[in-house]
Amino acid sequence: MYRGLSRSEYRRLSKIKKSKKRYFKRPYSWIWKKLDESWRKPRGIDNKVRLQVKYRQPIVKVGYRTPKKIRHLHPSGRDEVLVYKVEDLFNIDPLTQVVRIAGTVGIRKRLEIIRFAEKFGIRVLNPGRAEAYLEIAESIVPEGAEEEAGEEFEGLEELEEIASEEEETEEEELEGLEELEGLEELEEASEGESEEEEETEEGVKDD
Repeated sequence: MYRGLSRSEYRRLSKIKKSKKRYFKRPYSWIWKKLDESWRKPRGIDNKVRLQVKYRQPIVKVGYRTPKKIRHLHPSGRDEVLVYKVEDLFNIDPLTQVVRIAGTVGIRKRLEIIRFAEKFGIRVLNPGRAEAYLEIAESIVPEGAEEEAGEEFEGLEELEEIASEEEETEEEELEGLEELEGLEELEEASEGESEEEEETEEGVKDD
């Protein structure tokens, strides 16, 4: 773990990294609004930052660099590996490596990568919304059902189609209920009118 370093050695180097960490601003960006804070090397002959005058900020130097043994490590102490497909996970060591899914990977492949990673205990740093899609997919279509049917699960598009179909059926049922209620009201009204007519006819006969 930690590229062959012991835990104590890793902590010692991490402390060195934290003590050396600096945030370098572009010189005079705190004076001129038009200047961005992103670092630019000072080049003026009278520039006090370039001359490293005591009261000015430090400039970027190689001495601030992270120790080589822990350089580019994730804060968890593991190496980051960029993956594009499920096959890239075959040689991943869960104890010393973590996975970051490339930004160009689509939702369907992301779901496949996350399923495989969960199965073998591999940590994914940026699952994003794919975890939510995975929960919805498993609740609607259980894992392995699409393989038995011989059809590939298309991801979010199929979920949206299923939801829209359910909404349409609900709307049709509501319309049918409204029509039935309208018919019942008409029948009640017609029954009331017939009763009133019978009462008036009885009254005329009595007279």
